Amino acid sequence: MAAEAWTPVTPADAEQGRQAVTRLQSNSGRVFANLTAAQAVAYLIQTVAKQLPPSAEDVETMIVDDTLRVRAVIPLRTFGADKILGPLAALASDRDTVQLSGTADVIRPGLAQLRITGITIHNLPIPSPAIPKLVAQLRHQSPAGLAPNGLALPLPPYIADIRIGNGKVTLYKNV
Repeated sequence: MAAEAWTPVTPADAEQGRQAVTRLQSNSGRVFANLTAAQAVAYLIQTVAKQLPPSAEDVETMIVDDTLRVRAVIPLRTFGADKILGPLAALASDRDTVQLSGTADVIRPGLAQLRITGITIHNLPIPSPAIPKLVAQLRHQSPAGLAPNGLALPLPPYIADIRIGNGKVTLYKNV
């Protein structure tokens, strides 16, 4: 079991994640790539999918069991939290810490999703029925097959599977 600690996400993580994924394109060599949580978030979620708003600050991540957790300080208006939370929005400031938790799965070649199973705003857990509404405000695209609580993660067509566990995100190539 890997240590459960928040790790900052850096631009270097995005480059390391990109290099690891690109190496899988080769017909020879490894058939999988292990990314740290920070590399997966920096490359797949921030760089490729652009699912976090550009105004996100202090992005951190960790893996707990089979769940990827991402937290950042973002403007709550970015995803309409004030409208969805109603009077509870008064407990949070204009910019506050938002934590997303989820699992990943491949929808089809070239597309995976991070299925958001938990959202916490200002240490306040959001009820499950509100999660799809908040996720819909965050996502930039809604391709066919995407779950209501899913954030699209475009993948190169040579990636067949994505798994989260043992403190890492593992990408498997088509063989």
